Amino acid sequence: MIVHWTELTKDQFDELKKSSVVAVNFSSTEQHSNHLPVGTDGYIGEAVLLEAARRARSTVVVMPSVRYGYSPHHRFAPGYVTLGQDVLTALCRDVCGCVADNGFRKMAIMNSHGGNMAALHSAVNEIGEEYEGKLDLALFRYWDLVGDVVTRVRKSAVGGTSHAGEFETSLMMYLRPDLVHPGLIEECPPAPSDAYNETDLAGKKKYVSFYSFDRFNASGHIGQPHLASPEKGKLFFEGAAEAVAEFLDFWREN
Repeated sequence: MIVHWTELTKDQFDELKKSSVVAVNFSSTEQHSNHLPVGTDGYIGEAVLLEAARRARSTVVVMPSVRYGYSPHHRFAPGYVTLGQDVLTALCRDVCGCVADNGFRKMAIMNSHGGNMAALHSAVNEIGEEYEGKLDLALFRYWDLVGDVVTRVRKSAVGGTSHAGEFETSLMMYLRPDLVHPGLIEECPPAPSDAYNETDLAGKKKYVSFYSFDRFNASGHIGQPHLASPEKGKLFFEGAAEAVAEFLDFWREN
């Protein structure tokens, strides 16, 4: 069951703080190739979290989304807004600290932009150090919960479902077709991988490195958006919403 944090009065929090889980989505504002808007991560993440909260058995108090993240790897294209990692960590830490100070015991951070993970993980560590025993805090990426769905539905090879590729383009075709520009979608091969790192949403990654997202093509996507479809997007979305709902229930109950 979904409850919106911003719709509550000050006197309604007491009845929720011991029996619910608070959830917030962190995303980004950055280029998503020629065919998707710069707000893609936020549109997808917010839609997934809201639908998951509606489906959950537990009461899920959803906070306003954070649509700015760590995105310096997109500076080659107009439209980016990037926060320093220290700023993002501090922002997340302060938001979570306020949730704890309001008396809530369970909270989940859903990340819908890969570049945020290091900073958000630092925030989880700092909150854990300060609020251990008071707030149980979990951080997860929604796509990590739907690997089986992605494997079953995708048509691209490894390297086809990363940034603005088959996965995100399909989701936006389903969720916000009015913001997709099909005529600007480029047909291209999968992004190359190496023996230790698969350049793919569901790929195996054994090391971390930094690179600008025009490394593989000038348009800034990594993957095969020409294989996307709204039908695939619906399957990806249903799988993600159900998986996140199950996780929120798990986190609330355990």
